Amino acid sequence: MANSVKIKLVAAFLALSFCATWFVFTHAAAHGNDHNSFNLYIFVADSHIGGHYDKLAEVWKPRIGGNWIAGRLCDAFVKDGDLSWPAYENIFAFYHAAWLLLIFGALIFLADNPLFVIPLVYAGMTYMLTPPDNVIITPWDLPSMFFWTVSYLFWQRKYYLPMLAVIVFGTAFKETVAVSAFLFFFTTLSWRRRWTLFGAAFVACLLLKMWITYAVLGHIRIFTADTPGHTGFNVFTDLINPHVNHFIWVNGGTFVVALCLPMKTLIDRGTKFILIVFLIGMTVACFLAATIYEFRQFLDVLPLSVLYLERTIRGWQKNDAVSQTQPS
Repeated sequence: MANSVKIKLVAAFLALSFCATWFVFTHAAAHGNDHNSFNLYIFVADSHIGGHYDKLAEVWKPRIGGNWIAGRLCDAFVKDGDLSWPAYENIFAFYHAAWLLLIFGALIFLADNPLFVIPLVYAGMTYMLTPPDNVIITPWDLPSMFFWTVSYLFWQRKYYLPMLAVIVFGTAFKETVAVSAFLFFFTTLSWRRRWTLFGAAFVACLLLKMWITYAVLGHIRIFTADTPGHTGFNVFTDLINPHVNHFIWVNGGTFVVALCLPMKTLIDRGTKFILIVFLIGMTVACFLAATIYEFRQFLDVLPLSVLYLERTIRGWQKNDAVSQTQPS
């Protein structure tokens, strides 16, 4: 058996182990937290049992992909017009564990070193479970992370047309997936080809967003960020306020580390650019909503940060090996 196959098999076993653990975590969070019941309220919103999709916040309604799947799963286990609590808890946990397995599957087949990447991605994910009394898990968190990861891996391997399809399809789950289209500019293609791919992604995502918002809101709306009508500097005051559960540790610290890594290759520059654009977008959204960062929102770019770190460490090790073989 080839060593590459052995590595993938070990990575697959670890992935299954982490998914089982995530099932337990999310099973416990299915009903919500000490402050609200958003997890339950959102997950069943599009089911026939919930039936309150029209009452969701406008920023949540256009994310129809995950909401629709969650609703259909709930409907599938309804008995005598009711969904039991144990059934709901298992559905909630299975949904999120299944998406995590898809993410790990993409890393196993498309990443160069899944044995490094998968454990670190899982470790970074656990920070979204803090603080323990205010854990929020929505149907679009892990799907968005999945589409971000696949589009990035396709970009690395120069599968540009499949990448385009993933970006457009992923936008139906969460609009932030469209941001990954900027990676088309960081390729060795001609500038005409880069603009063509980016333009196709932009137009397709825009048309999809217009259709979705018209279908679920009754009118076309491009920007659906939650804006209460007043801005606030909460996000900045939270950053300068010293406390243990700080944003600096988001994604297990890998996000901040990735922002500090060197840019020696085209892939490095593209990754750093997309991380900065993502951070700017999240910051503006928080400023407009007068709120602070939500750690779970940064799951989108967690695998990107870890892959960037793994690639940089590999480069450092290669340089050390070269320097050690050179005569003194």
